[in-house]
Amino acid sequence: MVRFVIYADKAEDIEGLDALIRDAVCARGEWPFVQRYIGAESLPRYLTYVRWNPCLVMVVSASGERGCEVAAQIRENNPNARMLWFSGTDSGVYSYSLHVTYFGLLPATREKIELALDLCRINPQQRMAGPSESVAQSTLYAQVGK
Repeated sequence: MVRFVIYADKAEDIEGLDALIRDAVCARGEWPFVQRYIGAESLPRYLTYVRWNPCLVMVVSASGERGCEVAAQIRENNPNARMLWFSGTDSGVYSYSLHVTYFGLLPATREKIELALDLCRINPQQRMAGPSESVAQSTLYAQVGK
């Protein structure tokens, strides 16, 4: 089982991320446990849930200055867990200073989730090749040259 804790500013973002994560993780032969938190009022509960738990994959969908503040609070609260951050182009450089495991532009897609799971080391060898890709093309190393 892989534990994901998702924070998103908007309900529609969290619905999409939840579905993408569940599909991608199940395709790798793992069972996802997903905990969801939506909006600023749920951030304190999110921070309490993830505090000092390195076994989680923390997922954030937040843009702009607010997204940077939220991501920084989450990383400060749990410096050792894997963190996936989906945001706008304005946050890309800042994500490096937070040492996020994966930064992707919104909207999240299946391909972005797959790459993020590879970086999190969630059964990369279990991933099934799609109809138009070989197993070699689905690994992280094949993405480097593209």
